[in-house]
Amino acid sequence: MSIKQVLRKAASLLVELPPEEVPQHNADLEAMTATPQPATKTVEEIVAASPGPNLDQISIPEEKSSSVLAPGGTVDFNNIYQTAGLTPSAFTAESALEVIASLPADLPLAVKRATVQATLSAMGKAMGVNTETVIADASRKLAALSAYEDMLTHQTDGYVGKLSAEIKTLETRISDLNAEITKTKELLDSAINACNSEGDRLDDVLEFFTLDVGSSKNA
Repeated sequence: MSIKQVLRKAASLLVELPPEEVPQHNADLEAMTATPQPATKTVEEIVAASPGPNLDQISIPEEKSSSVLAPGGTVDFNNIYQTAGLTPSAFTAESALEVIASLPADLPLAVKRATVQATLSAMGKAMGVNTETVIADASRKLAALSAYEDMLTHQTDGYVGKLSAEIKTLETRISDLNAEITKTKELLDSAINACNSEGDRLDDVLEFFTLDVGSSKNA
């Protein structure tokens, strides 16, 4: 699946968020009411509500494209995100992946989610992170990669188009040169034939005045 397809799919995905903590003075009131249900938001709504650009506002300026390529032509993802204007997160999507990877593979998905959300909740007060900030970070990075792909494709298309035009010019030149070669060889053959004919005429003179016993017409 391409980055654009991933981003398009992700923007409409629903995320179930843990219930917000209830202030202490409202605890009794909350206990008297129904148990709060987890809220759901789309990824696009989460990004729009979090500090930073919306997904459709993220781009990579072409004049800065060289800064996102590491030596050897490899891709420097951190530079892509920086060039796209993304603010570094206290707990990144990559950090979340490390936590997820550290969990036992056989744990049910619901348990894994609860474990990671508990980790985020524990870090939240100190670092200002939660499920939404991680989702926003991952989504904006996807949008930055999509913008980079668009920029690189546009740049490559332009460069390939320029080279293709040069190839067409060279092909025309090659065709002209081949035609010139053919013409030159034809002129050479014509000149050689003319010289051979004249040589035969001159040989007739020699045969006439000499004791030529060959197959000449004057022998």
